[in-house]
Amino acid sequence: MHPAGGQRTTMTLLRRPLGLPRNLRFGTAAVAILVVLYLISPYVALWRLNRTIVNGPTAALAPLVDIESVRDQVQRRLNKEEESRIGEVSDAFIDWIQHNIRHYHSDPVARAIDLKWLRELLLRHSEGDAGFWPALEYAFYASPTSFKVRIGNDVSPGEPPGNQPPPVQLRLERGLLRWRVSTAYY
Repeated sequence: MHPAGGQRTTMTLLRRPLGLPRNLRFGTAAVAILVVLYLISPYVALWRLNRTIVNGPTAALAPLVDIESVRDQVQRRLNKEEESRIGEVSDAFIDWIQHNIRHYHSDPVARAIDLKWLRELLLRHSEGDAGFWPALEYAFYASPTSFKVRIGNDVSPGEPPGNQPPPVQLRLERGLLRWRVSTAYY
């Protein structure tokens, strides 16, 4: 083998661009952009929820919240034979449910849980125009179509534990076109 021939091969390999064909590069870039958009989409939905809680009328929450699902999950939690996406609840939530059962004898969950209730619940952790965003403790995927959110913490530094509301737990579920709140409890 001639040494100059070996050098030409090496030089040719070094100059040759390594990469995908043009149409495959476009497809890969499009898929990457779609994945990034999907990954940030629940955060955008949560930001929209926060802005609506602060600025919008209560009725503006309707496209962002599946209130029937929120009611259903609370109802399932009350029935020990059914599975619910609600985790461990606070004593304050149990007291609230007991109060509503005494107050609304027929269908207490449907009568107590509405968009106004959810808005007031989230406003407890609101900090002025910033809404609940500064109190956001956790927000991440539970699965590809489910997103868990925790707003507020159990005890703020320098504040007695009994003076603040318990953390609010939300679950957003991916629908056909958007993320919506499907579970809310504290």
